[in-house]
Amino acid sequence: MDTEGKRMKLSTARVVLALEMKLLSRNKVLVALFGIMLLMLLSALWIGNSMYRKQQQTIGKIRTHEAEMLDSLKTRIRRIEANQMVHPGFIWDDPTFAYNVARNEGPKFAVKQPSVLQALTVGQSDIQPFYYKVYINKKQYLTYEGEIDNSLLQFIGNFDFAFVVIYLFPLLIIVFTYNVLSSEKEQGTWVLLKTSNQSLANLIRLRVSIRYLLFTGLFWLLVIPIMVVLLGSSFLVTPQWWWTFTLVSMYFGFWFSLSFLVNSFSLSSTVNAMVLIFLWLFTGILIPNLLQIGLTQAYPIPSRISLTTEERKAVNSYFEKDGQELTREVFSSPRTLIRQASIVTPGMVYGYGVIVYKSQEIKDAAAEVAEQKLLGQIEKQQAAIRAFQLISPALMMQEELSALSGTHWYQFNAFSREVDAFRKRTQQFYYPKMAHESTYRTFSVDDAGAIPAFSPKEYKDYSWSNIWVSFLSYVTLIGALGWIGYRKLLNAQR
Repeated sequence: MDTEGKRMKLSTARVVLALEMKLLSRNKVLVALFGIMLLMLLSALWIGNSMYRKQQQTIGKIRTHEAEMLDSLKTRIRRIEANQMVHPGFIWDDPTFAYNVARNEGPKFAVKQPSVLQALTVGQSDIQPFYYKVYINKKQYLTYEGEIDNSLLQFIGNFDFAFVVIYLFPLLIIVFTYNVLSSEKEQGTWVLLKTSNQSLANLIRLRVSIRYLLFTGLFWLLVIPIMVVLLGSSFLVTPQWWWTFTLVSMYFGFWFSLSFLVNSFSLSSTVNAMVLIFLWLFTGILIPNLLQIGLTQAYPIPSRISLTTEERKAVNSYFEKDGQELTREVFSSPRTLIRQASIVTPGMVYGYGVIVYKSQEIKDAAAEVAEQKLLGQIEKQQAAIRAFQLISPALMMQEELSALSGTHWYQFNAFSREVDAFRKRTQQFYYPKMAHESTYRTFSVDDAGAIPAFSPKEYKDYSWSNIWVSFLSYVTLIGALGWIGYRKLLNAQR
């Protein structure tokens, strides 16, 4: 009996599959809409790949530029050493002064290596810098124009793979499934189905399941080969990719389950479509925007002007007291005096180096206080997003795809923190050479080769995202929606 029952179920599934294929292929509106969506998906993949390749090209140019600058620095130092330490040009351009090197050829670039999956989810990579030129006297996050903002809260905007998947494909799924049951009523076959020996609930569930498998299968059959052509096949063996594959498939499953539940209420096709579109707008557009407004009010981010002002106040306060004594001490020395208005002595360069060194320590301390205020507010916003993302599957999906592609705020923040540490290493390299009269003009070829360099890397860690929570959330949502819809259909058949 069990074997016979399995054969009957398999036979029913084959018949339903054949009918579904025939119905879908004859629906010209659906075929046309799917074609448009496919074109948009291809465009999104091409745009994401273009941005990824552009960043790679920029990083290549940075490496070339750094190598050229280092060669130029060494050549100029050798020329001066061969000329008995006589520099024929402008004194502020003399590379044997540590202070001049730190200002001119010395600054190195810190680079965030883009992940291959960044081609799928642009995230914050088009807003946050993926490289900095690191100076001893500039805080990197204050060297860029524009107001500081938590752009993750404004995540609707990038036309990439994630945007198409999260916002556009649910609309296609709605068109694909909104009338699975209501069309039977409107075509007059509902009564026949109710009087047949087939379970109506099982039949509708089977139809929705087949459409899910067809939709998701065709989606990946198109996406994976295109990605392999554009990006190579190395991403296929990474856990980030398989998590992306799983979560996107489950996100589609959520919308199919939601449509199945709406169909179970036995409403008209028009009402089904309106309810599903409202849910799409509510969960994908309204909730994230309400969160943006609410969190901005609850945890306002300091303006760039206020951060810069705090830094300036600290420096001014310093020079009103201790800084005045330092200035008098440095510039009262005969070696640092300007003999003529148009002449700058080597000792003067040393004096400016000492002033920069001392004042920068004060500025950095002030900037660190301001930065902690900034990061504290953003971290509170991020924690709130993690807490509230479960009420919006779209927001949860965006969070996870950004984390898996290495384009989330947390990963850019990790990069920025490592840039801070690198800047401090750079300062520790230059400051001792600048701060002593015995070393301020002894910068050699060996010193040029020892200038600290930043090691570019990908920021792949996504352990903070609690991805298993998102996975289990999708499983729970899909299971709950499917079970409720199935129970309602069983009751409707009685």
